[in-house]
Amino acid sequence: MNQLAERMRGAALLMSPEYLIDKFLDWLEELRGALELAEIDGSARSEARAKMLFD
Repeated sequence: MNQLAERMRGAALLMSPEYLIDKFLDWLEELRGALELAEIDGSARSEARAKMLFD
């Protein structure tokens, strides 16, 4: 997430307001995808842990 903030900060200095808004929305989508992958990964680990306990 720090990388995303750094990219946004650097890009904000170079972009027009309209382009910055479009780019910000793109970054939000990217962040949402990363969070979904982390959630899926966490769920898979929990499921594997539960399976080990009950097997």
